Amino acid sequence: MATIPQIRSRLLEVFPEKQADVLAHVVIEAHDDLVTQADVHKLTGVVADLAGAVTDLAEAQKRTEVRVEELAEAQKRTEVRVEELADAQRRTEVRVEELADAQRRTEVRVEELANAQRRTEGCVEELTGAQTRTEVTLKEVVQTQQKMLIRLDRLDGHVMEDRVANNLPAFMGREFRKCRVIDRAEFVESLEGRLPEEQLDDLMRADVIATAKRRDETVHLVVEASCTAAAEDIDRAVRRAAAVAIAGFTAIGIVACEQISPQTLAAAREHGLRVITNGWLLPEVA
Repeated sequence: MATIPQIRSRLLEVFPEKQADVLAHVVIEAHDDLVTQADVHKLTGVVADLAGAVTDLAEAQKRTEVRVEELAEAQKRTEVRVEELADAQRRTEVRVEELADAQRRTEVRVEELANAQRRTEGCVEELTGAQTRTEVTLKEVVQTQQKMLIRLDRLDGHVMEDRVANNLPAFMGREFRKCRVIDRAEFVESLEGRLPEEQLDDLMRADVIATAKRRDETVHLVVEASCTAAAEDIDRAVRRAAAVAIAGFTAIGIVACEQISPQTLAAAREHGLRVITNGWLLPEVA
């Protein structure tokens, strides 16, 4: 019977040290329990079986060690990948922090722009108010200007009317002799019963009414005076001269002015009116 060191020495060929120690003691203990030849025979079988099992265990141990080595390599690769992921995570965290800083700067800028927008809106509101006040002021100025123009027109009209009344005999020249401005109110009163009240009232608003001799015929001159002759002046002269004619007199409508457009002059002549411009009686158109 081999000794424990001998058995252990053989077992160390295929097993680690601890396993070889345990198996060597198991073999010795099993030998001591077998006292007969039959037991020795059985022990021999057991030892054979045990040797086979040991061989199988040795093969399994080798495969385990190979698998452990593969797992160790896989672990190393995993650790390398984990480290790469950790680096990527660190870079991601740095990028996230950069983005967070950029976001904070953007929010500050947005707030600044919002404040600037509020200031702009305030300025626009003030400008709108100022514009409204300016428009109101301009409207008032325009209205005042219009009133002044109306007053000036009226004043110019009165001046022109007075000028014509005072100088009509000179304006009419040699064509109309013995020209005399007559009292408008007295003349209109003399026509009562000949004309409707509406036409009498209209004649009272004539600027100048005069009598004159034209080729030994007495005529009545119905004058509308204006700085610038317009269509309204022509209408009034035509209408009022026609009323005097209805009352039984030979009447001639006259437009006295400082300025007259070619169109207005043509319209006046078309209606049979005579035109005085700047103190000169324009000739009739044949």
